[in-house]
Order: sequence, then C-alpha cells, then structure tokens
Amino acid sequence: MNITELMADMEGAVYEVYKHIHENPELGMEEYNTSRLIREELLNHSDCDEIKSIGSTGLIAILKGEMEGPEHHFLLRGDMDALPVREDPSHDPKSKKDGVMHACGHDVHTAILLGALRVLKNYKKHFSGNLYFFFQPAEETLSGAKLLLETKEIDLEKIEGVAACHVMPDLYAGDIGLKSGIMLASADQFEVMVRGKGGHGAHPYTTVDSIVIASDIVVQLQNLAAREVSALDSAVISVCSIHSDGDAFNVIPDKVRMKGTLRALKKETREYLTGRITEVCRNVAKAGRGEAEVIFQEGPPPFYNDEQWVERTKRVMEKLLGEEHVKMLDIVTMGAEDFAFIKDRYPGVFVRIGCRTPGKEFTPIHSSRFTVDRKALTTGIQTLSGIALDFFGIKENIYG
Repeated sequence: MNITELMADMEGAVYEVYKHIHENPELGMEEYNTSRLIREELLNHSDCDEIKSIGSTGLIAILKGEMEGPEHHFLLRGDMDALPVREDPSHDPKSKKDGVMHACGHDVHTAILLGALRVLKNYKKHFSGNLYFFFQPAEETLSGAKLLLETKEIDLEKIEGVAACHVMPDLYAGDIGLKSGIMLASADQFEVMVRGKGGHGAHPYTTVDSIVIASDIVVQLQNLAAREVSALDSAVISVCSIHSDGDAFNVIPDKVRMKGTLRALKKETREYLTGRITEVCRNVAKAGRGEAEVIFQEGPPPFYNDEQWVERTKRVMEKLLGEEHVKMLDIVTMGAEDFAFIKDRYPGVFVRIGCRTPGKEFTPIHSSRFTVDRKALTTGIQTLSGIALDFFGIKENIYG
C-alpha cells in the first residue's frame, strides 16, 4: 500500500483523535489527559516499539527499523498545548473547557504526528535505525522543546535530522508552504521594575514619579528598534504589560512593573538590543531620579530553515501533493517557535500546512474564531511521512 492508500484507511480514526483533543484542551505543562490519550492510542494500536516519558506530560514514541545496515536516526515533532482563549460558541467541534482553546492548531499537530507514525510503521522493514516522534508540551510558553534537549531517555547524539509542521491560515487546506533561510524571529521576555518614591498625586514635586519614568522608558524603547536597527533588518520591542503597586486615582505609586518581548531575526541584533534595553531602562530611570532593574528570560533563537532540506521537501511533496500545492513563501514573520531550540542543534525543516477552507473567511491563529479545515490533517500527515521517507532514502510503495 502507498501513502495515499494508508491515509484512506486511517483518516477517520485520526480525525476522531483530533476532535477529542480539540474538545478537551489543556494549557502548557498541564497536558495530562492529552498525553494519556496519545499513550493509549499508541498502546492499543501497537503503533510503536517503545514509549518514553519526557517531563511530566511529554512523550517520545520510537519506531525501530528492521533493515540491516548502517543505522540512521530522525525525529518528528508535534506540539500539544492550548491557549487561554474562549472559543467562538458557533464552532463544531468546540472546546468543552471554558476559557481554554486550541487557538493555534496544536491539536492538529498532535493528530498529524500520530497519523504519520501510523503511516511510517508500515515502512519499518525499509530502514535501519530509529524514527522518533516527539509529542511536545508547552510550546506556547516557548519552553517545552528544551525538555527534549535535556532528556537522557534517548541518545541525542545519534539524531541526524528533524522536522515539524505548523498550520497556517494564510494558505488553503491542501497546500503547504516552504521557505529557505530565516523565517521566524527569536523571542525573549523581559521584565522591568521601576522604583521611585510615591506620594500624593496633587504634589508630584514631593515624589519620584515611577509612572512618568515607566512611560519614558516605553517611548525610548521604541526608538531602539526604529533608530538603532537597520531598515534592512527587523526587530520588535513591545511592552505588553504595565502594573503599579497602587490602585488609587490620587496616589503616585512607589513601583511600576512592566513586561515585554524582544524579537529579532539576527542573533547579533538580538544580543545588541538585549544590552541596549537594559542600558536605556537604567539610564532613563536614573534621569528621573529613580531606579530600574531589568531581568531577561531567553527564549528560542531565530528560526533558520536549511536550504537543502527545503529543496528535498519541495521535491518529495510535489510528487505527493502536486506541484500546484507546494508554495514557496517569501515572507518572514516576527512570530517565534520553540522548535527553534531543537532546529538550532540539528539540520532539518519546518513546514507550513494550509488550513483555510476555500470560500470561508480568514481566521487568524490565537483568536477565538480560529478554525482548521479537516483536509489539513491529511496534508500534514503526508508531509511529515514524506520527509521521513526521503530522509531514509525509501522509494518503495510511496506514491499513488
């Protein structure tokens, strides 16, 4: 049986897994029921040779090749966590958990990875080595991928390539998107604690106004991206949360706490702006007779797609999907992906999977209206399966 025939046999079952996960979303590091469901699916259908736990909710399923010869090792990843978003009540299926929703398609990614495993288990006699399937928690907090790099459950040194996918509503279901080079930004978090001296709002001259200092900092941080980064480069500095230690209309607070994100497409730009953000915050606070403490939490690096892997994927998927369904993308976004932690260590590829239904409205990710066309599941499974088969040089019984 080829991939198309294998897909026809399992598509309904995989959709039911997706539907269950969508209706029962769980936030990062809380994916206990999702993890349990995937483990049960793997065990009940004899889908793999071994299952390893990664952290409290992550899983690695292992397919062991049966062919004699030099061993090779490849890893596929699918993330599992949801977002604190209340889903549009008109959706079907829809979340049964109020205020939590799979608004980024990770339910689709999990089902795709499970489907790819069910396809690829039929090719075990055609490869030597291991295929790893990483069901990853906590992508939305940009922390779950690190669990793989810290595990001792598998020999990380043997992995020679990696691949993952992500749904994209900019593309129609049935299409995939590929881009060589930089395609996503780094994503670091920063927190600024501004300390002044509080007092009566009617007598600001008796205070060191932490609100005014914080406001000046916000403005000056915008100048960094606008005036210290080349127009041929890209960076974003966004202050997304501001809270004082007071809540009165006539009291200037002692302290203001701000949180924000730094995004950059180049590692050197990221490093430069990290230093400048700290410097600007401290100096602006000092000019206002206050103090500022800056704490950074380093997130994933810029995401880089290897050109040779993109070309290999393009070649394989044009055969599986048809040339008209493989789109070469020319856009870079300032979004981030914690698969970059893994990709920074290993060669591989990250593929966009179209999920928009033709004739229906565009629904952006992370919104309550986000929806995924069912066809995206099939395309995603074909994509991850095709990439893995190409890695192992398998040509038997693939194309319909």
